[in-house]
Amino acid sequence: MKITIIGGSGLIGKQVIKLACEDDFFTQINAIVRSPLPHKDPKINELVIDFDDLSHQLKDLKTQVLICTLGTTRKVTPDKKDYRKIDLEYTLSTSEMALKNGCEQIHLISSIGANEKSLVFYPALKGEIERLVSQLPFKSTFIYRPSVLMGKRDSTRIIEYITQGILSLTNPLLIGSLKKYRGISANEIAKRILHEIKKNEGGLHVFESNEITVNNQ
Repeated sequence: MKITIIGGSGLIGKQVIKLACEDDFFTQINAIVRSPLPHKDPKINELVIDFDDLSHQLKDLKTQVLICTLGTTRKVTPDKKDYRKIDLEYTLSTSEMALKNGCEQIHLISSIGANEKSLVFYPALKGEIERLVSQLPFKSTFIYRPSVLMGKRDSTRIIEYITQGILSLTNPLLIGSLKKYRGISANEIAKRILHEIKKNEGGLHVFESNEITVNNQ
């Protein structure tokens, strides 16, 4: 199967690419990125593009599956207009282009607490993205709402580093309705995405953080 990932340089994206390269089920991985990836493999078709010209540069891209792991942070992108452009506009533009070219399955990384009606910018934006993507007529739409991501990033984020340390101690204490707040590794999310791609079930599927790990099913 041929898959395409936008946001391949992020924590989740890199894990998806790594695992897909190791799996014979996946024959080609189109990686839409701003700069070359450090990971090289014959399966990877690297597409280094100008994200402000997505519609033109991806107009002929054909793929069976689109995986959207694109995102930024307030530290990197403090301006809300730019933040919205990266998280929402780039994701939606790529999704529409993939759909136009025959893509049937989409996987979107959202966030725990995503809610378009929220008064807080981040969860409200994620909720809006979920709504807009789920309204597109893909055969299959998968939305993942992970809690804090556990894992080493290329850049240091002090708050996330501290949060990860706290969650590594408190995860076992978060039970029942609180399980969805447990930290989750990018590897677990990547495994779930590839698992669902293979199952290829139709319809809309939304996974809260505690429902993502494959062994939980």
